[in-house]
Formats: sequence, structure tokens, C-alpha cells
Amino acid sequence: MTMTPIDKLRESLASGRFHHATYRNIGTLWEGLWWYEKDANGSRGFSVAGCVNKTDPAIDEAHELVRGTGMSVGSYGQG
Repeated sequence: MTMTPIDKLRESLASGRFHHATYRNIGTLWEGLWWYEKDANGSRGFSVAGCVNKTDPAIDEAHELVRGTGMSVGSYGQG
């Protein structure tokens, strides 16, 4: 069974690997909620882990899951 993006986000949060999330609103097919996981070898200690696209029916659930966890409105999870 293939995991959906929302399944992967839930797993990232449950496992403790989740670092932060950000919403990319650049008006392209890349628009959506992106999340990052802790990664000692990644840039600034994290790396991109996945995305829930703005057209995914689970986008509202994704926002609810990351609310209060470090969602970024700036660069590098420090906004």
C-alpha cells in the first residue's frame, strides 16, 4: 500500500522526525504545505520530507496537524 502525503506527514510527526512546515504560495503546481524533517546532514539540521499540494483534499487536515508545531512563514524554519 502506498502512503499518501498526509499519511507521511502523520508518520513524521508521530516518529519525532518532524522539524517544521511552511506553506509555499508561489502560484504554481508546487504550491502547498511542505514539511521538513530533522537531518544532521541537511542544511541547518533539516531537509525537505514532503508536500501536501494545495489541491489535495487533505490540505486542511495538514494545516491542523502542524498548527503549533513550528510552522514557518519565513526562510529556514525561523520565520
